[in-house]
Amino acid sequence: MQKSEPKETTQLSNHEFSLMDEQAKNGDNESLQSVLEEMRPEITSLSGFLKLPKEEGIQEIMAQFIEEIRG
Repeated sequence: MQKSEPKETTQLSNHEFSLMDEQAKNGDNESLQSVLEEMRPEITSLSGFLKLPKEEGIQEIMAQFIEEIRG
């Protein structure tokens, strides 16, 4: 059996994500956008648990996420 090569990912390390999160909390909109993009797969997955259409669920979770970061 042949070993498969690890897939390259664009995921950030915990340290990089923490720094980006901290910058987003301090008002850096570019960092906030990057955090949201990094969290997009999880947000999309979680939106399926809401009793809303998928896109509305995604928007609701993102809005709450932004409020939590900037709050």
